[in-house]
Amino acid sequence: MAGVPEVDLSECTRCDACCEVCPEVFRMNEAGYIEVLDLTEYPEECVQEAIRYCPADCITWRESQ
Repeated sequence: MAGVPEVDLSECTRCDACCEVCPEVFRMNEAGYIEVLDLTEYPEECVQEAIRYCPADCITWRESQ
């Protein structure tokens, strides 16, 4: 599944699980919200693990532009 991971912030509980399992893609910003880092390519296995661990089920893939 190629593309860009996306976090639905309206559903996100800010549990930080995605940052723990995939810190090369996700981080908590200074305002306390999850951000997806701007990368040219995203490690699919790492992102899929973050999707599996997300209790709010708010991480998805969107097509890259």
